[in-house]
Amino acid sequence: MNKKIIVSILCIALCGCSSSSSTSASTPASTAAPTASVPVTLTTGNYMDYIDKSQTVSLIEDWNHTYRVMAHAMGGIDNHDYTNSLDAFVQNYNEGTKLFEIDLERTEEGDIVLTHTWKDFRAMLEGYDGVENWSAFTNDEFKSAKIYGSYTTLSFADLLNIMEDLPDFYVIIDSKTFDTELTADMYNQAVAQIKEKDPELLKRFVPQAYNPDVYEVVSGYGFDKIIYTLYSIYDTGDPQKIYEFIKDNNIPVVVMHMDNDWAEKVITDIYSYAKSQNYENNFSIYIHTVNDPVQAVDVVNEYHFFGIYSDFISESEFDKLLS
Repeated sequence: MNKKIIVSILCIALCGCSSSSSTSASTPASTAAPTASVPVTLTTGNYMDYIDKSQTVSLIEDWNHTYRVMAHAMGGIDNHDYTNSLDAFVQNYNEGTKLFEIDLERTEEGDIVLTHTWKDFRAMLEGYDGVENWSAFTNDEFKSAKIYGSYTTLSFADLLNIMEDLPDFYVIIDSKTFDTELTADMYNQAVAQIKEKDPELLKRFVPQAYNPDVYEVVSGYGFDKIIYTLYSIYDTGDPQKIYEFIKDNNIPVVVMHMDNDWAEKVITDIYSYAKSQNYENNFSIYIHTVNDPVQAVDVVNEYHFFGIYSDFISESEFDKLLS
């Protein structure tokens, strides 16, 4: 899992082919498909040159009964998490991962970019002074920044270009919007941008709803599937009522952590209620964020949940662990 290739790039176009966007992207290549462990330095090229084409397959619609790993914030790279970077995407794609969770923020100009928070983004940059600062970067500042001095940032427009180039992966959206107004504001902009690029791309985006009100908002945009994420409601929620909401709304994917006893009880009770009604195969449960291989296997073999969010376990590695 940790056989990583460090890639340093000076100038690489994100989409040097037919892809076009209102926001042009000039982003570096990333982890190469070969398994060599020596550092690789690139000065020109296209990120597609480093994609392992053998990993590209037809789009699988029933992804939540097929793929067991969601790459958290594009997945980890070189023991770094939360980068949401092009480099992390390429590395994890080359390891068979097809589900990529992303975090959304807006730049000073109001454009959507991939980063967890602006405070966290600053902490990943060289020369960070430790001062907590939540203010947004400008588009140019974000585009030119190198995460940990090496990794390439991604705008939402960049991501759409990648989705045109590679037709077989899904994007799970973490908007971190917990009320209806903020949710509608972010999704109005994101969905408009998706549809402007290619309306067909919408079916490859999977929003996360954090409570019933947010679920109602995101369900109005025409997404094929919606994830119901429980971490903001489980501590005051009734597991049986949560299960009934899942069933009544035919929700296909439920996500929860197991970081404490109550969290574990809530998600195991939900599964038990479903099993008692022969409904457990109608939705998939993923647990976040799991980086320990033993715990990852237990999620499937002991708890009978379907999969995990992970920083450092790829789809191909999890397949090997389960076999």
